[in-house]
Amino acid sequence: MKGAELPIVVRALREPVGTFVRDSRVRMSLLVNRSGQVLAQHGFTGGYEVVNVASLAAAAHASARALAELTRSGGWSHLHHAGRERQLFLAPLDTPVEQLILVAIFDADSSLGIVQLFYRRLAQNVATLPELRAIAPSVDQRTFEQDLVAGIERVFSPDQRRED
Repeated sequence: MKGAELPIVVRALREPVGTFVRDSRVRMSLLVNRSGQVLAQHGFTGGYEVVNVASLAAAAHASARALAELTRSGGWSHLHHAGRERQLFLAPLDTPVEQLILVAIFDADSSLGIVQLFYRRLAQNVATLPELRAIAPSVDQRTFEQDLVAGIERVFSPDQRRED
């Protein structure tokens, strides 16, 4: 994604991610690209560093993809960690532009099955967004760096902090 396309993508993702959070009853959710750039977020508060979560999600995604390639398993469907009070769900989300990563944190108000069900619906909704179909995928280093800077600026902008 080019820097100029980022606001279009962010606006387009807001409603599907909000619906996912509401329907699946997760507490927090991020949608990031493979470089760790935050494209959508919902529910994150001061207790979590969004940039750290996004970076770690991108690293986990890269590791899972590499392991899938090494084992010739064809890809990865999701990662799940069940803690004592909270659970983490991390999954790839294919779009016409690029593969994104969903991070969802939930507690006893939801379950892994519910999160998986609404993740599949989110994946279908995002894959058909007309705003994403109109964007050509980016692959060069310059675009990667521009997207990374734009994501960091978005996360630290005063407008973004008010939405949390």
